[in-house]
Amino acid sequence: MPDYAYLVQMDIPAEHEADFNRVYDTEHAKYLCQAPGVHSCDRFLLKSTDAPKFARYAAAYRIDDPSVPSSEGWRIEGEKGDWATKIRPHATNRTHTIVKLIARAGDASVDAPYIYLVQTDIAADAEDEFNHLYDTVHLPGLCQVDGVQSALRYSVESTNLDGLQKYGAVYRIASPAVVESDAWKSAAQDEWAAKVRSKCVGLSHALMECVARHRAG
Repeated sequence: MPDYAYLVQMDIPAEHEADFNRVYDTEHAKYLCQAPGVHSCDRFLLKSTDAPKFARYAAAYRIDDPSVPSSEGWRIEGEKGDWATKIRPHATNRTHTIVKLIARAGDASVDAPYIYLVQTDIAADAEDEFNHLYDTVHLPGLCQVDGVQSALRYSVESTNLDGLQKYGAVYRIASPAVVESDAWKSAAQDEWAAKVRSKCVGLSHALMECVARHRAG
């Protein structure tokens, strides 16, 4: 799995939504997956969130390194088809974020229909302990809950979204009920929660449904 991802989020007016989804999945994502350094694109639709400024649609591109979205190959593929001229002008609230994978748990080869995204900043004096306990206790512990396929943790490398938190975790889950279950709530009350959760800043959550998957090649 590549060490970086490029996350594009946006809203689209209702009158253009059908064309947006059609063009993104039949043209735009497929073309971009042919650009050098791009491995895949998963598209998501927001179902619920407590985060401000969270756009309704997101596309996560797995990439080799942060230079890929600014490369000539990416530009050429991104201008193909109807996306650039007929769809992109209608998109609003567009944000662009590059993240680096810093930890993983579970079986990342198994696709799941939903993701649960947790984002946070952390007080500087607790950052080392926060990362250690998240990677060794919290992430693997939650991956033991029935219905959690895998989890990825990342740090933000660059973004144009004001106030975006530095750290995030993406849990691939079988259904929205997983994160409401007693098993999840019990697993979440671990050493990480006891020692550092109170020092988290701007903690937010979002549930998203995967609406399309595209792979290179």
